[in-house]
Amino acid sequence: MTARPLATLAAAVTGVLVGAAMVATRTVSPDASPATLAFLRYFIGMCVLAVPVFLARRTRFTPKDTSAIAGLGVLQFAVLIVLLNYALETLSAATCALIFSTMPLVTMCLAVGLRREAFSPARLVGLLMAVSGVGLLLRSSLSHVSAHAADLSALAALIGATVIGAVCSMLYRPYLRRYPALPTSALAMFTAVIFLGALCLATAQPLAPRLSALQWANVAFIGLSSGVGYFCWLWALGKLEASRVVAFQALGPVTATAIELLLDRRLPSWGLCLSAALVVAGLNVALRDERRIRTAVGSG
Repeated sequence: MTARPLATLAAAVTGVLVGAAMVATRTVSPDASPATLAFLRYFIGMCVLAVPVFLARRTRFTPKDTSAIAGLGVLQFAVLIVLLNYALETLSAATCALIFSTMPLVTMCLAVGLRREAFSPARLVGLLMAVSGVGLLLRSSLSHVSAHAADLSALAALIGATVIGAVCSMLYRPYLRRYPALPTSALAMFTAVIFLGALCLATAQPLAPRLSALQWANVAFIGLSSGVGYFCWLWALGKLEASRVVAFQALGPVTATAIELLLDRRLPSWGLCLSAALVVAGLNVALRDERRIRTAVGSG
């Protein structure tokens, strides 16, 4: 298997892990503050990456690149999460998930506008299909959102988080061309852990809350999925266009819903089946356009 199919698989794994981590987070969030949970999540993720980083060949970052990667880590793991948590205080989780799932479209628009990627009608159609699948999945939840919940400041925070995620996806790419994904992941996550730890101490939030054994098991899974998923995400960004990698985040809400159905021992509804079909079909349309272009170039 060549690098691009492997990168596509890594992007898909990231999307699935995000959905699984969402389910695990729900079991812990009632007993841990957002800052504490974020700190534990990325501290464990950093520990997961520490062993392979220690065993790998040492990578030397320039001081300028070190600062830039560290800044992206803080944006990706700290600022984005704070904005998202603020939005969740006012808006429903369904509303947040739906708007956040438009990140692939935002990424593509920014990449095309900044001439980082070429415009592709097929990719746009595929991304719209995937986002429509997520929207269908959340339709029933969105029907309960009241007008009062549409707070402008919370909506601005949610849009800001979405834009930050899209921007970080593009800004990482030049550094991933110069440095391996593994040390780059470790550096970004290490900086975010320091920032989140300082935030917890400044706001008097415990770094190690009182949790049950089951909840600690979920925290461990969240941290493990964050370490593995973030490495896969960065490695894929080094091989594929940013909009193509971020498109697989649409698998997150579908995965989370499927896991909850499995845990509740309920059969999937027609809405879930149709939603999953739209997401898979949309991603297939976007990837088919890439295969068509590569075939044309190869035959030429």
